[in-house]
Amino acid sequence: MQPLIVTAAILRKDGRILITRRPEGKPHGGFWEFPGGKLEEHESPEECLQREIVEELSLEIDIRGIFEVVHHRYDWGPVLILAYDCLPRGTAIRNLGVAEHRWVSLEELPGYPLLPADVPIVNKLTG
Repeated sequence: MQPLIVTAAILRKDGRILITRRPEGKPHGGFWEFPGGKLEEHESPEECLQREIVEELSLEIDIRGIFEVVHHRYDWGPVLILAYDCLPRGTAIRNLGVAEHRWVSLEELPGYPLLPADVPIVNKLTG
């Protein structure tokens, strides 16, 4: 089975990282994650990430480059996460496709119930 390819933004501002909480009623509802989403046909990972961040948070971003690649197997199948270092272009965020968002310090990050596939990214950030 081919993995589901998703992108994730490691958004940094003032020494903090942006995380979002998945809406209840969705798969993995209530868990925190790095914002991003599924790669659609005929788009690059960078285009996907920019589209997803606008759709979820109404935020334009600058992508700096790849930060980490993670392969994880959930019970429903494998996922391949392409996590990019990013900077926000603005400060206003609207929770359009997420339950909420928070800017957290690296020390606070491990205290949030994050999606299992995001844990290796957290480990790299805090290691």
